[in-house]
Amino acid sequence: MLYQVTMELRHIRYFVAAAEELNISRASRRLNVSQPAMSRLIHDLEEELAAVLFVRERFGLRLTPAGKKFLEYANQIIDLHNEAVRVVRNISGSGDSLDIGFVRLSISSFLGAALRKFREANPGIAVKIYELDLADQVRALRRKQIDVALFDNPRDLELDEFDKTVLFELPLVAVIPETHPLVGRQEVSLTELAKDDFIGFSEERFPGRTQAIVNACWVAAGFKPDMHYKANSLDEVLAMVGSGAGVCLLPTDVSGMPHSGVSFIALQEKVEPIKFIAVWRHNVNRLIINSLLEHIKLQSS
Repeated sequence: MLYQVTMELRHIRYFVAAAEELNISRASRRLNVSQPAMSRLIHDLEEELAAVLFVRERFGLRLTPAGKKFLEYANQIIDLHNEAVRVVRNISGSGDSLDIGFVRLSISSFLGAALRKFREANPGIAVKIYELDLADQVRALRRKQIDVALFDNPRDLELDEFDKTVLFELPLVAVIPETHPLVGRQEVSLTELAKDDFIGFSEERFPGRTQAIVNACWVAAGFKPDMHYKANSLDEVLAMVGSGAGVCLLPTDVSGMPHSGVSFIALQEKVEPIKFIAVWRHNVNRLIINSLLEHIKLQSS
């Protein structure tokens, strides 16, 4: 029996995103598409395969045995596509390129200036940047979709398959609503926030970041914060704090970014700073990497 194949690469990408997130809402946000479009393409894919790939449950998705097997092939297809694009570009002599992933929470306050200086020093290199959370950056590195990842590493993630270096460290500051009684202070003790609800981060999207907040409060002030909510992005954190839903601890450079309804206050206690790192694949041109790292460090100092 012959089957008419209508499957496209976007069907594969949508399926992989849904399989990794196990949640249509998160997968659609990750790909910047609407939930109906995501659901429709997955439905079309299941129709073509004549197989159910997901079990729809109350709080998300669960892969079926067929879905798990298809995910193995889907990842191979994406990896092969990415490798083919890279090899053909090299053969065509289109010049060196550098694809960079970054977490907006981490270094966006000075990344633009660093990249301008890098481009001036390396005019022949085509640079593309992608705003991705930590989990997506690691996936993109493994799939050869990006060359370099820039993010904070609050729990010293195991990334032995890549080269990496610490770029710099930044202290944490308290982020509180503008209606909070402590607004206007130059410094605040963590103990003064012990009774507040805290806003944390999704462990899936930002591994280790919530635990870094918990550790800071416990080591410096002897309490474990009540994590009232775990956000999926920096915008969500700032919106929740601005609405009065709780407080948070963030790297100090975030205070230089646009925000509304929140106040940033230095901590009195000495809290372990957040390490910001660069991670790259072994086969990336080391001279290009060194130049990029040099410009980032100069702009962050």
